[in-house]
Amino acid sequence: MVAAAQPVLFTLPDPPASVPAPAARKRPTVLSYGLGADSTAILLKFLADPQAYGLERDLSDLIVVHSVTGDEWKDSLSYVDRLVLPLLAARKVRTVQIARGGRRDADGVVILADTRTPSRIWEAGPWRLSDELRAAGTVPQMASGRRTCSIRFKGWCLDAWAAHEFGTAAFRRVIGYHAGERSRAEKDTEIQDRINAEAGRIVCEPYYPLIEADGMDRAAVEAYVYARLGEKIKKSYCAQCPFSGVCASRDRHEERLREHPQTGAAVLMMEYASQALNEKVALYGERSLYQQLAEDQANDEVLTRFEKALDRAPFALYEVRRLYLPGRTKDCRTWHGQRCTEPRWWCHIKRSATCRREHRAGFELPSGWVETAPWCEGYRDGCRGEQAKGQAWRSVRTVWEGSRHEADLTLMRWGREAGARLRSGRNSVIKRAHYLDAGDGYPSAAAYLVAAPAGIEDKQRTAKKPNAGFEAKWTAVTGLVGTRWAPIRPLVIPERGRSSGPVRVRPLRGRKGQCASGVELMA
Repeated sequence: MVAAAQPVLFTLPDPPASVPAPAARKRPTVLSYGLGADSTAILLKFLADPQAYGLERDLSDLIVVHSVTGDEWKDSLSYVDRLVLPLLAARKVRTVQIARGGRRDADGVVILADTRTPSRIWEAGPWRLSDELRAAGTVPQMASGRRTCSIRFKGWCLDAWAAHEFGTAAFRRVIGYHAGERSRAEKDTEIQDRINAEAGRIVCEPYYPLIEADGMDRAAVEAYVYARLGEKIKKSYCAQCPFSGVCASRDRHEERLREHPQTGAAVLMMEYASQALNEKVALYGERSLYQQLAEDQANDEVLTRFEKALDRAPFALYEVRRLYLPGRTKDCRTWHGQRCTEPRWWCHIKRSATCRREHRAGFELPSGWVETAPWCEGYRDGCRGEQAKGQAWRSVRTVWEGSRHEADLTLMRWGREAGARLRSGRNSVIKRAHYLDAGDGYPSAAAYLVAAPAGIEDKQRTAKKPNAGFEAKWTAVTGLVGTRWAPIRPLVIPERGRSSGPVRVRPLRGRKGQCASGVELMA
């Protein structure tokens, strides 16, 4: 029996022969705005002819994002406030300013401003690059060929914001490399291609309009900005940048320091603290900014302000201890993998060329000789080469606080009482009371007492496993227990700095506040 058809309640339209596919969503464009000539030139070109660069006529698909390091030159901030932001506000271009929420990655990224009518560039966020450097007692460093400060205070913040803003949607990322920086753009593209491949999707598409669309070198960029804004733009970089000789010529950099002597004094103070803890870590490697400025009497005001700032600053005595540990040779890593549980002599001492040639065990394959683990016991003269240098561990403990004058007197008195050798740094002339000098081989250790501006945080490696932290290694290498002078406060073990999962991105709470260095924050 066939079921009766149900009554029709309404008439359905006939389906179309074919359903058109929805239009592909246009990817938004993000300009990483660094306040300098290159990114300013790109911005001006976008404003003048957006469609020529693949943008909507009303610029509704453009987002200008600036990552605030907290250490930009005041004249760079003023230039953008006066000449650039009014143009963005007039065209209602979305402008976002972000910054690190704190020292730890777990502190996330804060959104300082997100508006289509920007009126000023923020001077600082809650945690400045200079805050981090002063707390660590160092100057900006290169690590494995990477500018770690740029990664932490710019790249990391921009990536976290983009992940928060777009999720898994792709976007176009614009960076201001000019035609003379093609190799930097190619390297950046390689990195982004690798990130896209690892993600299994297009995270973002890099775009370098000054190279790809305009072919403009640095001189052409500066001329273009000057012609449009009527005022020459200065290079944008942090005052304590170790590449200041690249960012600007030495003469222009020193002239800028003279125009902002208080900024120059602050950078010199940072460098002084860094050299106090490690003579070899000045702003330009072993050569210091102080040495460079002292070569020209035109810089006397900057140096005078620095000396006066030193005299006024609270000081501390720091006991600095270092361990120089043996490293692993290439042979050790080849034959023992990630962990060496049964070290041989060639795990920490390099084999000589003669040893490699004459003392090897292996077997023949059709493709040729295949070497197995070295069998030489190292007794023969000439088999053992140099020791492999490993990591250097540092302990910094504050043992006294007071004025600079009292710090100098206390340093000399305590040094005499401990039988330490009072020596001045070869470049910095900073006095240190050395009570232990490093030997020639590894492991080795060194320790001294030094006076420097207060505020450098106590720090040393800790570990949950026995005999793995600094103190256990220190005792094993030197036979000494703890510091020579009693620290004035307990060692604080920092909380975990990295966070798992997405980085937290949040608006800055409240309308007022201060960053770690005391700079007022106002929305």
